Amino acid sequence: MISVILPTKNEEMAIGEIVERCRKIGVGEIIVIDNSSDRTPEIAEDLGCRVIRGVEGYGNAYLEGLKHVRGEIVVMMDADGSYDPMEIPKLIEPILKGEAEVVIGSRFKGKILPKAMRWHHKYIGNPLLTKLTNFLFKTNFSDVHCGFRAIKRDAITKLDLKCPGMEFATEFVIKAVTSGLKISEKPITYHPRRGGSKLRSFRDGWRHLRLILATSPGYVFLAPSIALCFLGLSLILFVVLFEPIRTHTLILGALLIQIGIQTFFFGISGKLYSKQIGFRKEDRLTSFFASYSEIEKIMFFGFVVFLLGILIGYKVVSEWLKVGFGSLSELNGAVLSMLLIFAGIQLILSALFLSIFLLNEKEK
Repeated sequence: MISVILPTKNEEMAIGEIVERCRKIGVGEIIVIDNSSDRTPEIAEDLGCRVIRGVEGYGNAYLEGLKHVRGEIVVMMDADGSYDPMEIPKLIEPILKGEAEVVIGSRFKGKILPKAMRWHHKYIGNPLLTKLTNFLFKTNFSDVHCGFRAIKRDAITKLDLKCPGMEFATEFVIKAVTSGLKISEKPITYHPRRGGSKLRSFRDGWRHLRLILATSPGYVFLAPSIALCFLGLSLILFVVLFEPIRTHTLILGALLIQIGIQTFFFGISGKLYSKQIGFRKEDRLTSFFASYSEIEKIMFFGFVVFLLGILIGYKVVSEWLKVGFGSLSELNGAVLSMLLIFAGIQLILSALFLSIFLLNEKEK
């Protein structure tokens, strides 16, 4: 049996025809998740649909609908007429043939009818977000945000979907990829919607972008952190070895290293959490940090760095005492002392923070 989930919000102009077309192709179950102020739910009920009312949010609608489906194949689509139910047989064909567990419709490989998609969605938003997703997750989709999709019911639990808003569409694709499901794309036709659009271009686009970036800590945090630490260390070595009078350059280098260390541990935390909630697979880095023994080594190293900073600071203060608290001649030493003390504290506290994520990890 095929189940269709229709999230609705004031779709009385299109819901009747959508349901009738679903019935024509033999859809066995239609679940309408509604948050309307018009007659949409009454029309759907009169046509024999199961209606669940008062669910707000695009993602929440699908999360609620997925709890109730009974069909072996679940089709997700908008109820505003932008997708044609008569294309459902084509959409689910790869699943029926055993070639895929998830099928994503592609408007860009298919046909976008005149006035169906705003120009900035067609030429800027959707293409850029799709390319970014492909780059960060090593995929090859043509239309990540198409709202016409199908999935085998027994594959739904592998995704552990959670996003309540429009970013649900991105979460669905990313988790399907990281879960190792077989995914296929099918060209579909995109029609002009009936009634007013519920999309808020910049707000919804930002939510998609935020989710993509937040679940890509290797690119967003780790790569910049390595660059910052390398640049900071290069500046410090330049001053210490060649230009000791350039204290301001030394301070800049110390600042870059501090930011780099903090950003690095943001990235590690992000990778561990992204793996735990299904957005990323385990890799060498997450495997390394998912061990209490390695965390303890980091804490010990941080303690050593902290002590080294204290020793250098003690030397600086001793020299200062000798001149009767006069002019501080060991300014470079003071900067290095503060850097090592702060870095040591960061390493200790960051390692302690990372151990929180190990509560859901098996000790290796």
